[in-house]
Amino acid sequence: MSEAIDEGGVTPAARMGKAISRGVIIGIPACLVVLTLGVWLITDLDVFDSFAAAALPGVLLGGFAGGFAGTAMTMD
Repeated sequence: MSEAIDEGGVTPAARMGKAISRGVIIGIPACLVVLTLGVWLITDLDVFDSFAAAALPGVLLGGFAGGFAGTAMTMD
């Protein structure tokens, strides 16, 4: 089965991959900042401990949300 090529010579799979990558690149830092600020404001931890607490959930949530947003951007 061959994939249809767009006008610019880009396959839909390449377009989706680029959109997912862009979403993940934007999503991870955004989630890290938001979760760090949330943990810092809610708890009595300092900023560096708040970042350490938010690091793993921020990366996981940012990767998932960015990938989902990238997939949603390519839907017709």
